[in-house]
Amino acid sequence: ADRNRSHWSTSKTPSYTKSVSWQHHQTSAVPNNALFEIYFYYPGGNLLNASDKLFYLPFAFIIIVLLVVYLMTTRVFRRQFSEMTELVNTLAFLPDSTDQIEALKIREGDAKEIISIKNSIAEMKDAEIERSNKLLSLISYDQESGFIKNMAIIESNNNQYLAVGIIKLCGLEAVEAVFGVDERNKIVRKLCQRIAEKYAQCCDIVTFNADLYLLLCRENVQTFTRKIAMVNDFDSSFGYRNLRIHKSAICEPLQGENAWSYAEKLKLAISSIRDHMFSEFIFCDDAKLNEIEENIWIARNIRHAMEIGELFLVYQPIVDINTRAILGAEALCRWVSAERGIISPLKFITIAEDIGFINELGYQIIKTAMGEFRHFSQRASLKDDFLLHINISPWQLNEPHFHERFTTIMKENGLKANSLCVEITETVIERINEHFYLNIEQLRKQGVRISIDDFGTGLSNLKRFYEINPDSIKVDSQFTGDIFGTAGKIVRIIFDLARYNRIPVIAEGVESEDVARELIKLGCVQAQGYLYQKPMPFSAWDKSGKLVKE
Repeated sequence: ADRNRSHWSTSKTPSYTKSVSWQHHQTSAVPNNALFEIYFYYPGGNLLNASDKLFYLPFAFIIIVLLVVYLMTTRVFRRQFSEMTELVNTLAFLPDSTDQIEALKIREGDAKEIISIKNSIAEMKDAEIERSNKLLSLISYDQESGFIKNMAIIESNNNQYLAVGIIKLCGLEAVEAVFGVDERNKIVRKLCQRIAEKYAQCCDIVTFNADLYLLLCRENVQTFTRKIAMVNDFDSSFGYRNLRIHKSAICEPLQGENAWSYAEKLKLAISSIRDHMFSEFIFCDDAKLNEIEENIWIARNIRHAMEIGELFLVYQPIVDINTRAILGAEALCRWVSAERGIISPLKFITIAEDIGFINELGYQIIKTAMGEFRHFSQRASLKDDFLLHINISPWQLNEPHFHERFTTIMKENGLKANSLCVEITETVIERINEHFYLNIEQLRKQGVRISIDDFGTGLSNLKRFYEINPDSIKVDSQFTGDIFGTAGKIVRIIFDLARYNRIPVIAEGVESEDVARELIKLGCVQAQGYLYQKPMPFSAWDKSGKLVKE
């Protein structure tokens, strides 16, 4: 090499006998068309001859091409591997449900395999959404009537409604029992058809079951109110006298998310007339809603009230109407709530019967009354024939072993049977079974007296009256309070019946001397009421056995 030229050789000389060196001419006078010259040398420093060049140059070119192909292939594989890794990670963290999967974007340069996988996932998502919609339709809508059967639809849509109503078909079970399932289904289809004809244009209709339907009014509230208030508008469609339609409505705006609470209120309103033998409509205004809400509160809290002592007993004297000597006392249950004040016994006793709590409450009343009577009789001057009257629900007398439990409590308190009188409320006396008369018979054998309370208020069944054969009957205060009015005729009939059967009558609710004198004329011998003494605990009674006047 020329000394005026710089020489540079590759440091990576191969182990075979040839090497490649680059020489860069750095002369000051270099032609424009000859910037570089390439020389090939043997390891010893000699230039390659022409024959060696023909052999080695193609070989070197092939090596270079393979190297370029390798680099390009590696780059492609690395990109595909990166894309596949990203796809695998995406698949690994996909949601459980395909309807929550966001679309996997197809990017420019994605391999065919990646595009195919992403398209498959998109197709799976679309198919799953279609299946979900079909399933939601099956579980949310009645396939025959088209009515909504899943309240979640109403709550999730949260539409604005102008009013809400409910339709209850009563007596369907009896039709099925007598005429079979086919006839029942025929009636249900006809009912759904009539409901759709009358309300589908203005209402969303929800079916709870075959005999209960909720109507959510979207528009034309006046037309809706007029239609739902019509009584007997369905009766002619069925041809069965024992089928009746009970309806109720609340005419105030509501959101779909609150529809369930309104439905519960309407169900409660309908339940209050479920035993009525004719079709009826109840309009739920604010007063009715407050009453319904109070009934719900009572049903939920009566057990707790008994446990914490909010329920207690007071006793009202039963007197000789002529001499006003005390002959006995009636135990009356009272409830003073820390939250709501005084709760009427007419309400909470009835609700206790409706929710099946009356047996537990009744036994608590029996235990308390007998225990307090025992303590009072030990310190007060009472006549030997003093009678403690305890109100017993017919539901308790329907219990198989009621007389045994009653007797056990009586003996635990050391009381005599002839000092106790069981008062049976006549208003529900029709709901009795075979144990009812057996319990009465066993109690009477022991010496317990039997009395019918509120006689006449239940359109008295004379057959039941003679089967019970009471020792006394009590005239309700609603009759004695109107003895000078239309109720006077009923009072006279009751006294005539009692006189004919030689059964004494006890008049309740006597509050004036005029009423007392009129009762004496009719032959009444016993009475109770505020004219004589208001109900109060035994602890407030006069120990001498005289009436307490305030």
